[in-house]
Amino acid sequence: MPCTTSRRIALPLYCAFLLLIIAAMPVCAAESPSGQRRLVSVGLGFDISSGDYGTDTTTDFVSVPLIVDLYPTERLDLELIIPWVYQSNSNTVYGTTMPYRGGGYGMSTMSAMPRFMSGPGGTSAGGTGSSISNPSASASGLGDITLTAGYIVVQESDLVPRIRPTLYFKFPTADRDKGLGTGEFDAGIGLSLEKWFGDWRLAGEATYVFQGSSDLYQTKDYLNYEAGLGYQLTRQFFCTLLGRGATAPADGSPALFEGRLKGVYDIGDRYSLEAYLSHGFTNGSPDIGGGLALFVDF
Repeated sequence: MPCTTSRRIALPLYCAFLLLIIAAMPVCAAESPSGQRRLVSVGLGFDISSGDYGTDTTTDFVSVPLIVDLYPTERLDLELIIPWVYQSNSNTVYGTTMPYRGGGYGMSTMSAMPRFMSGPGGTSAGGTGSSISNPSASASGLGDITLTAGYIVVQESDLVPRIRPTLYFKFPTADRDKGLGTGEFDAGIGLSLEKWFGDWRLAGEATYVFQGSSDLYQTKDYLNYEAGLGYQLTRQFFCTLLGRGATAPADGSPALFEGRLKGVYDIGDRYSLEAYLSHGFTNGSPDIGGGLALFVDF
């Protein structure tokens, strides 16, 4: 029985998220905006990927996400992602959009993952079938909206990395009849670590996602992860090489893993440009991909 504990685990995570917001509200009200610390960052991205995912059909995928990052305190960060998505056929199922900026520290993932591998006729591998009548048809529309909260429990020091637990939520706003989503709520809990060594930066993050049960797809809980080594080339330009992936998100689907080369360029004090190129190493990941996003800080 797929993901039987997901709803039972998701409720405490939602409650913990609400308590986190309520606890931060008095602090937020006491602080006023200043040029010393950004309070809001708004971004618009464009991501494109292509791959055959171990099938005879190539699937092209495009995502145009609106990203809103909030920083109520120096330790608390929130990120809301509202994506518009397009895929060239229904042989894969759009999943979730993981956090872009990792709390504003430049480890953006900038893609939609995971997808669920599909079998012949548009049925999910290991699943019970699909409501899509034409698996070769393209589909587009609103994707699943996601919300991520992070809180720094330990600030970075000479010997200790920055430690930041996270809570992750996916809202089923994507149309599952078009193959753009599973139509179920997801929730996750994660942890990120970061440490600077001069101009070098070592960082990693992992999130365990509890998927909602679906009558169309044999979904199961999975671990999403990434780790990277970055270098501050100049005061304005930061680049990083990272690997990212996930365990199999559905019965019969492969694990995901891809490599990325990413750069972040600060344009003045308020603007930043992020771009990446990616290459997949498993059938669960796109063969190639790339993305660009522009952020404005307030």
